[in-house]
Amino acid sequence: MALHFVLRSSCRNSAPVFVSLLNAGKAPAVARSLNSASKSLLLPKPAPSLALASLRQFTASPVRRAAATGNHVTLWNAERALSVALLGILPVGLMFPSQAGDALMAVSIVMHQYWGLEAIVTDYVRPILFGAAVPKICHGLLLVVSAATLGGLFYFIHNDIGIANTIRKIWSTKPKA
Repeated sequence: MALHFVLRSSCRNSAPVFVSLLNAGKAPAVARSLNSASKSLLLPKPAPSLALASLRQFTASPVRRAAATGNHVTLWNAERALSVALLGILPVGLMFPSQAGDALMAVSIVMHQYWGLEAIVTDYVRPILFGAAVPKICHGLLLVVSAATLGGLFYFIHNDIGIANTIRKIWSTKPKA
């Protein structure tokens, strides 16, 4: 019985020691004679080096990762400028209705909605999720919808009372008593 306890306590940590000996190349003769298939079962798989994959390269010069066509900073500044300009265009266009003011409001509103919806399509309809064709189709549909919206607003401006007068008419309607 004492022999049983001695053998049991000596075997308790033998597997990790055996694996470490295999990894160090100091394995017993029996383990060295194992074929490659059984070695692959005994040896732990080397973990991929996440540290190397997640490290960013450090350089002293700036890295250019933007697309070769177009300047995205300029576009971002134009979007912000249009958003700020809409704060003045809409009230002035509504206070002083004219075809020129209506056209300026129409172009500004359509540009604003196009850039906003384009950001949504770009962010949420990604090629990695939907394939290469669906994002291109969505961007094309966005162009068609924006062009149709602008065309419809221009038609409304030139053949009807215009955007500002329509909004004034809606605001001036009184409920029936």
